[in-house]
Amino acid sequence: MTAKLYSASEIAAFELPDFSATKRGILAYLTKNEVEPFATGGRGNAGLYRVEDLPERLRSALEQRTAPRLAVRAPKPVNDISRSVGRPKGSDYWTQNPEVADAVVSILARQKISAARIRELLETRYIELPSDRSLQRFIKHYETTRPALLASTRDPDLFKGKYRLALGRADAGTTRAHEVWELDTTKADVLTKGGRIMILGLIDRFSRRARFIIAPSESGQSVRRLLIDTIQAWGVMPEAVATDNGSGYINKSIVSALEALGIEHKLCPPGSPEKKPFVERLFGTFTRERAELLGGYAGHNVADAQRLRGRAKKETGRAVIIPEMEPEELQAVLDAWVDGVYHQRRHGSLGMSPMAKWQSCTAAPAAAPSRDVLLMALSALVGSVTVGKRGVQWKKGRYWAPELAAFVGRPVLVRRDEDELGELFIFGEDGRFICTATNSERAGISEEAFAVEARRQQAAYMKAARADIRQKQNNFRFEDARDALLRRDAESAGKLAILPRATVERSTPVLDSLAEPTPLPQPIDPDVVATRVARADHLISQADDGHEVPADQLAWAQAFASGPAYAGFKARQESGFATGKIINFSLPHRR
Repeated sequence: MTAKLYSASEIAAFELPDFSATKRGILAYLTKNEVEPFATGGRGNAGLYRVEDLPERLRSALEQRTAPRLAVRAPKPVNDISRSVGRPKGSDYWTQNPEVADAVVSILARQKISAARIRELLETRYIELPSDRSLQRFIKHYETTRPALLASTRDPDLFKGKYRLALGRADAGTTRAHEVWELDTTKADVLTKGGRIMILGLIDRFSRRARFIIAPSESGQSVRRLLIDTIQAWGVMPEAVATDNGSGYINKSIVSALEALGIEHKLCPPGSPEKKPFVERLFGTFTRERAELLGGYAGHNVADAQRLRGRAKKETGRAVIIPEMEPEELQAVLDAWVDGVYHQRRHGSLGMSPMAKWQSCTAAPAAAPSRDVLLMALSALVGSVTVGKRGVQWKKGRYWAPELAAFVGRPVLVRRDEDELGELFIFGEDGRFICTATNSERAGISEEAFAVEARRQQAAYMKAARADIRQKQNNFRFEDARDALLRRDAESAGKLAILPRATVERSTPVLDSLAEPTPLPQPIDPDVVATRVARADHLISQADDGHEVPADQLAWAQAFASGPAYAGFKARQESGFATGKIINFSLPHRR
């Protein structure tokens, strides 16, 4: 019997109890116990060790770990009728190594990959691997028995289109024509001389009646044109429209316009084409039936495009798709196919043609308004603007209409027709239409005449408004109301009785000082004043006559002569008052 050989890496991979789980640790243990390799081989020409040469403790742990896999089953007699044909159940590699099977499944769930590459990935972690043939059979069996599961993890779009259950009908809840219109946009698979353009599609979910338009891009203007043209052509308005979250469908102009028209906007979640399946299918049907036949067809996917470029290179020497149609010609092909083929043939899901289904509906839809009303309702949203003395200003232009005279200084909602720069549609804050404002230059009107007429219109409005105010003032004079109000206040005040409330004295140094009585000045004896006046006159007279007078006495005399006592005495002498009468000049008592 051939001896079982293990490398240090294989021994470490068993993760034996009380032993290192690394190659370096096992080699260090074997070197310490002086165990030499029995041979070399395997990947990297590593050293191989016989089980018999291993230390007793390591050999015992290794044999316990490998014993279940090396156990020999008792043979059965060849004539035992209970003996099964083939490998005994539970003895195959995958049953004994479930962790390896799980690893293969995890790889397959991520992407389709060859058995050789899967083996290389498994070798980075596992030692004992199945044979190439066994691995190939396992991969084939798993992919064959679980296609839907693998598609859901590898390619969600493939799973949705091919494997996800669709037992119900997408139109099961639709009971009448024009209950829901589905709208969507796709890039045209046909190159035109105007470049690669977009196709906007619309389909009635109940009847499958459809309509196409081509446009340079999926813009709000293109979506409005599709809605306006379809509503006008069919003469009805839908109850709701179902769209994705494309920029052309969720901008404020479309959202506000649908609200103004009373049309419900059903937004489909991102990545959910199954929420509007009929318009998606409509694009695919046109591509298969007509687009692939047209000159300039560039393919629906990368593989188609590569194949068509290869064919073009073989035919013309250049790997380039040459456009052959004008955009208008593609529009004509779309219209002819929809009205002449798609609407007329029987649809299996309907049991009749779309036109017959549409005509079979007896429910009365909402009638289409006039085109002018549609253009205004589905016009582009400019936003809120305050009407000023220069009217409504937008993009350096001034817009005016007579109705705006009543809205000067007030905000209004402005919309516009993208094909007409000379006009703006003005709405009130409540959403009601007010007027169409015009710009003189952009509408081709004389600016001078436009300004004169606008001023005249405002003057006429103000004159009428002021006359109305004067009439109201005659009926209710402000002065009369004011005088009556003042009289009422006075009468009310006279009837008001206020009872005194208990108070507490507040004491501060300032308040206390103000409350103390001011002492009265003592009256001056007139005889003393007369004596001082006479003395002052004498000293001043002596000085004037040239006599020597002491400086301090002269200074006193001059100061006294300029004072109030001196002046008062002289005044009394001139008035004839007798000397000796006391005049009380005291200040009043202050509290």
